[in-house]
Amino acid sequence: MVVMETLVATKLYAVADVIPVSGDYLCVPCGYLQYFEAGERFTPCLACLAGTSDGPSGYQSVEDEFWQFIA
Repeated sequence: MVVMETLVATKLYAVADVIPVSGDYLCVPCGYLQYFEAGERFTPCLACLAGTSDGPSGYQSVEDEFWQFIA
């Protein structure tokens, strides 16, 4: 299980990706932490709007990867 957790912790996820593990995820552009449930899909960041056209430069598309698993 350590290998799976390491892969999850090092990968970045985009809006609409399926959430692999329930837990807290970090928005890389702004540092906001949000809890997501496994099996659901990631959403845009509520704090900086990453994953939307109003998000920070470089994170304005639903295809941009910015969610990182923390715990």
